[in-house]
Amino acid sequence: MKDSASRDLAHDFARAIAPITPEVFMEEYFEKRHLVVKRDDPDYYRGLLSIEDIDHVITETMVPGANLQLVNKGNGIDIGDYTMASGFVDPVRVAYHFGTGSTVILPQLNRSLPKLSAYCRALETVFSCDLQTNIYLTPDNAQGFRTHYDSHDVIVLQTHGSKTWNIYESPLKLPLRSQAFDPKDFTPGKIIDTFVLNAGDMAYVPRGVVHDAIATNEVSLHITTGLLANRWIDVLVEALVERAQVDAALRASVPPGYANDGFDMAKALDTFHTLMDRAVAGIDPRSTLAGFAYEFRSRRLPVVPGQFLQSAAADAIGTGCTVAVRPDLIYATYKRQTAKGEEFILEVYGTQIAFPAHVEETLRAALARESFVVGSLPGDLDEAGQAVMARRLVREGVLIRT
Repeated sequence: MKDSASRDLAHDFARAIAPITPEVFMEEYFEKRHLVVKRDDPDYYRGLLSIEDIDHVITETMVPGANLQLVNKGNGIDIGDYTMASGFVDPVRVAYHFGTGSTVILPQLNRSLPKLSAYCRALETVFSCDLQTNIYLTPDNAQGFRTHYDSHDVIVLQTHGSKTWNIYESPLKLPLRSQAFDPKDFTPGKIIDTFVLNAGDMAYVPRGVVHDAIATNEVSLHITTGLLANRWIDVLVEALVERAQVDAALRASVPPGYANDGFDMAKALDTFHTLMDRAVAGIDPRSTLAGFAYEFRSRRLPVVPGQFLQSAAADAIGTGCTVAVRPDLIYATYKRQTAKGEEFILEVYGTQIAFPAHVEETLRAALARESFVVGSLPGDLDEAGQAVMARRLVREGVLIRT
């Protein structure tokens, strides 16, 4: 029984940026400078998204108006101009606006296209963050957004046609979300790089890097994936809040009257520095980071193609059957002491799956392999026990029978 989102259809991060390796990307490019990969292979990303896919979505499915945007030279088209009274998109009107120079934007299409979903799931395992995926279909010689920067890093995969990109001198490095681009009184700096993304090419643009893109003399289709990463300031603020929950001194009020003219700040500043030193000394950064990791794992929805069929067939799994770990699983394991003794916990999809402690070696071996034959794993579980474990993990959406 095959998983419809199997690895042979997935475009994972390593493939997306090849021949650049993930190690080189993290060391030399991530949050530092933009990257362009040219391939001369127009079909490289075609299996991920094609013009035909977009035509199918817009013309054959009922797209809610909120799930499609039209933009022409930075100006949004009123939603009422391309939706029906029902609230769904009118594909005829969308095609009309596209023909007059408007870019079609489909946000979060990964939620409905399995191929895009598999790609995004793979990126989540690399970056440990939520993603914001937008699809841009732009007419020839047209421009959707004017020169701007984003407050999140973006990875761009050109799947059809081509666009000319300009990179400008950028005044703000790694902006916070609260420092989002404001077009008012904005004047871009000088152009420091110009390149054409053809089908099969990719680009990475760190947040804060000013850029724009204009389609060439052919229709352009590209995937933009935004990395909605937590920043160190998020962790630091949360760590202070956690510390304040156990230290009453951090919860005390600032001095009454501090806003009045002539207020003597000296004592207040001494208190501030004393409290900062006290808070830093008491913070447990490991606990705070673990909390961020738990929150991310907990809100990650299970994308488990074929789960109904897998679960229904789980009873037939026994010694000699081959099972595989679902692609791009994000999980944690730990031990937990209970009144009945020690348990080994697998935390995945926001659920804690408890096993007897002696299962640990076998379960770790199972999760470390792409696939395995039931009964062949090391550890204290015999063949029958491994079959019980495999059946349970299939029902929990962790394994699939192949």
